[in-house]
Amino acid sequence: MSLDINPAEEFLASPETAEPSGLSDRTLWVMATACGTAAANIYYNQPLLGNFAKYFHATDAQAGMVATAAQVGYGVGIFFFVPLGDLMERRRLVLMLTAVCGLLLVGTASATSLLALVIFQLLVGITAMGSQVLIPLAVDLSPAEKRGHTVGILMGGLLMGILLARTVSGFLGDWVGWRATYFMSAGVMGIMWFVLRASLPHRAPTLRLSYARLMHSMWDLLIAQPKLWTASAVSALTFASFAGFWTTLSFLMKVKFDRGAKEAGMFGIIGVAGALAAPIAGKLSDKRGPGFTVFNAILASMIAFVLMGFWVSITSLIIGVLLMDMGVQSVQVAEQAAVMALVPDARSRMNTMYMVARFMGGAGGSALCALMWSKYRWTGVCAASVGMLVVAMGVHAAGTLGNPKPETRNPKEIRNPKSENDLGTNGHE
Repeated sequence: MSLDINPAEEFLASPETAEPSGLSDRTLWVMATACGTAAANIYYNQPLLGNFAKYFHATDAQAGMVATAAQVGYGVGIFFFVPLGDLMERRRLVLMLTAVCGLLLVGTASATSLLALVIFQLLVGITAMGSQVLIPLAVDLSPAEKRGHTVGILMGGLLMGILLARTVSGFLGDWVGWRATYFMSAGVMGIMWFVLRASLPHRAPTLRLSYARLMHSMWDLLIAQPKLWTASAVSALTFASFAGFWTTLSFLMKVKFDRGAKEAGMFGIIGVAGALAAPIAGKLSDKRGPGFTVFNAILASMIAFVLMGFWVSITSLIIGVLLMDMGVQSVQVAEQAAVMALVPDARSRMNTMYMVARFMGGAGGSALCALMWSKYRWTGVCAASVGMLVVAMGVHAAGTLGNPKPETRNPKEIRNPKSENDLGTNGHE
């Protein structure tokens, strides 16, 4: 099948020149809430892994596959659905994802075997990435001078949802059981569907392009931008240590401190404080450069895992969570900003590849640390996490030396669909 593009028909309207229809404060906060509630669905499972192991008579490593499946699903969903936002009306896409995710959460709550639970969590992860569709929609609706503020609000909502999900599921898991937790989350998605249906404005798609050509353009971008590889690898490795920690924390709380899901989930509140480093990291990256910020962020995460590995106590865990969250969120902000600067006309697709790598790293970290826990307990988890961070530091150093400045492309090359280096963007996103 030919994938040649007719330049005259590719764009129905230019997203750079089209007038935004406006975004009220109410709609912005609704979208931020939706980002948080959607992303939370892949993190409810982490404090409940001990509950799953007990309920299904499974090993800790087997129960850890639930968290791994959700992370893998989220990465798959980002890869296949976020680019689709360029081809169809985003309001319709978000509503579809929200509805399907709610139904799959009901399936999760009704799972009768660990295998069924893993499958449902994989599918929940695939459909829980509505936030990654909402963010570009909000940017489209915002005037240029407010787009940074808009993205900040939505990312703040997403991050709060991720962190607080562990606290909510931890309490509910101990009080009413893990099934009730997922019925609750399904109800939340149902409510959000009605709220979003009433609040989201219609925004016609601007791109006329085959889905196959759109997906192929991401491969062209990946080949053309080596900096994307290093930034994505660093983010994936740091997020792997982060996900591995949260995957195994409930096991540690049970074995070492005789505590349950509620206490494990409480650390999510501590993580909220650590997440406040994200805007500070953004300012630091602007002033000193992303390389300086990423180096210090990885170092802070290393210190956290060394501390928690050698001194296992509630106090060390509190300090470690603060340092780890500050480090991982700072890497996310600095590296994502660097990636977005590489090809401004292809930001959505660049972000797709970056986020896929990040969450695939999270899935790998969850699986590795669950395995290390089953063999070497907490010492193995911390050692594996430090190892991943050492590799991240090496990749970061190599990328900084090899690519001291973001690689740029001639805009004419980007806009020419017949060029050998066609990125599939034609100068617009």
